[in-house]
Amino acid sequence: MENVIIGIDLGGTRLRIGAVSSDHQMADPFVTETAIVANAEDTVRKLCELIEEYQANGYAGRVDAISIGVPSSVECDKETVICTTNIRNQAGEVVFLHTNLARQIREYFQVPVFVNNDVNNILLYDIAANHLEEKKIVVGIYIGTGVGSAVVIDGKPLEGRNGAQLDLGHIPYFGGDVSCSCGKRGCCECYASGWRLQQIREEFYPDTDIKDMFTRHREEAPIKEFIHACAHVYAVMATIFNPDTMIVGGGVPEMADFPREAFERAVNESTGRDVMAYGFDYLYSKEYVGKGVIGAAVFAQMRLETMRK
Repeated sequence: MENVIIGIDLGGTRLRIGAVSSDHQMADPFVTETAIVANAEDTVRKLCELIEEYQANGYAGRVDAISIGVPSSVECDKETVICTTNIRNQAGEVVFLHTNLARQIREYFQVPVFVNNDVNNILLYDIAANHLEEKKIVVGIYIGTGVGSAVVIDGKPLEGRNGAQLDLGHIPYFGGDVSCSCGKRGCCECYASGWRLQQIREEFYPDTDIKDMFTRHREEAPIKEFIHACAHVYAVMATIFNPDTMIVGGGVPEMADFPREAFERAVNESTGRDVMAYGFDYLYSKEYVGKGVIGAAVFAQMRLETMRK
């Protein structure tokens, strides 16, 4: 088998490991519960053992690198996880807090190891899958349980001074006073997120399955208000970055009968006039189990190329 990169999507609920070829083809992934790692006595060693188990099953040839996406900010060294607030052990403790996740794995396997925010990786996947590499500015916003965002400018992911950039789910809504799980009040996740949609279901539509919310109720006031809240998040980013392409993704926009037309109209109406004088393209990310795994591999390819220069 040709050389591969081991891509890992370490989510809050599930862990996915896959071998990815240079042309971004993924072998059958290994999928398990993240709790297996979170509750282990030595979390990083347990992750190493799972990678080793995957390799032993014959899914990987010679490994050029291991690349991990995590649901949190990552320091600019692309090794250190700042705080994975939604990966906790049985005692409720955060598992990775200012943790150099790459070092021990690198020592274990003797290959380069990279760590990146999972939304950054998913955006890199969407850019590769849709051949957007030549676009100047691509903005990706993914509304799932919470809100994640990433920006690629001239082919390079935007990074803040410490790697804590674009924590979009926790920008404040003006006048918002709803308590957020982060400890603040009025964060946009309180108004535009999967957990907010679940609250709407429980309050107004308890007899509707969450997957049918847009199919059955998209013309009703609570859902229209929710769509406008989601659109506001995209409009803020569109106004700031004047993008070529705005990628719309995550579990909420990927639900059946998500009202794309009404959503886009609301985004366009709220986006700054100067940006809308030129406009931008919408691209809807498609549901695919391997997005985070392949995106992690794309990120590793970029880092390896930089190291070779």
